[in-house]
Amino acid sequence: MSKSTPIQIHVLSEIRNEKDLDKEQIEVRTKGEFILKGKTSYIRYEEEHELGSVKTTVKIAENEVVVMRTGAVVMKQRFIKGMVTATEYTTPYGRLQLATNTHSLSHVAENRQGKLVLHYDLQIDEKEKHVHTLMMTYKEEQS
Repeated sequence: MSKSTPIQIHVLSEIRNEKDLDKEQIEVRTKGEFILKGKTSYIRYEEEHELGSVKTTVKIAENEVVVMRTGAVVMKQRFIKGMVTATEYTTPYGRLQLATNTHSLSHVAENRQGKLVLHYDLQIDEKEKHVHTLMMTYKEEQS
């Protein structure tokens, strides 16, 4: 069994509309847990979403990151550099089809702290594309 370590998490997401370059930032600071299983890292946390509580698990492997959400929002979004992946984003109001084109991903970690950076395009249904930068930093919680 892998040991869980309490961590502090900071998530900064920057979203730009491809056409007009309007920029939106979403920032979350929360507590969660870090689990290392072999060479794969897992970060788990809960956040309050406008639709309700959402549990998020971020699985970080060597060449792939998977963001899994359950609760008020359900999705499993895969990030693989140079590939387009598809997923469904389910809310109480319905489902959206998402296409994620990952341009780069990097994860640097040492001693239960690290930084994950993802650059990707996100297309919702057949509508406009948005350019995303997701940066997550985490560190072991000091007691």
